[in-house]
Amino acid sequence: MKSIQQQDRQQAQRLKRNIKRLTHDQLNSINPWWFISFHYRDHHSKEDELLKDVADLKRKLHRIIYKSRDKSIKAAGEYPFPKMLFFHETSHQGTGQFHTHLIVEKLPESLNTQVEMETLFHKRLPNKVKALSKWKSIDIQRINQAEDDYRRISSYLGKQTNLELISLDPFNSDLSPRKQ
Repeated sequence: MKSIQQQDRQQAQRLKRNIKRLTHDQLNSINPWWFISFHYRDHHSKEDELLKDVADLKRKLHRIIYKSRDKSIKAAGEYPFPKMLFFHETSHQGTGQFHTHLIVEKLPESLNTQVEMETLFHKRLPNKVKALSKWKSIDIQRINQAEDDYRRISSYLGKQTNLELISLDPFNSDLSPRKQ
């Protein structure tokens, strides 16, 4: 019995280390610009519903970004959307409710300021995405593009990973191939 618990603990530690390493690799393979933490409406504790709501948020965010792109560039071809990495954690207050951390690359110039990001996540998105909380806190920070920051961010985002929940959302995140 003790051996099984020890194996589970070791497996959970390996999983956590690997998620931190994967996150660190992803930060190095994209150009991370913003770190955004947001909450959902009350009673948002089912993972399958969370994944659908995040897909909805991402679709609507893509639409806003696409409309905000530089339209003066004619015939530029396909518009490359900024890469996004989603991480989900549960409340440490025991409610089981999820909140999300989003890392996103630089957005079009018209959206890429602190004021515009605050407006986007405090006003525009909560009106379009019904699952987002309109009253819980939203934290938006500019990422310092330095190796030490990437290590801290990776460690922070992997802290809740365990055998029941992997914080990195592989379904909605834009995972890049590993650099050789």
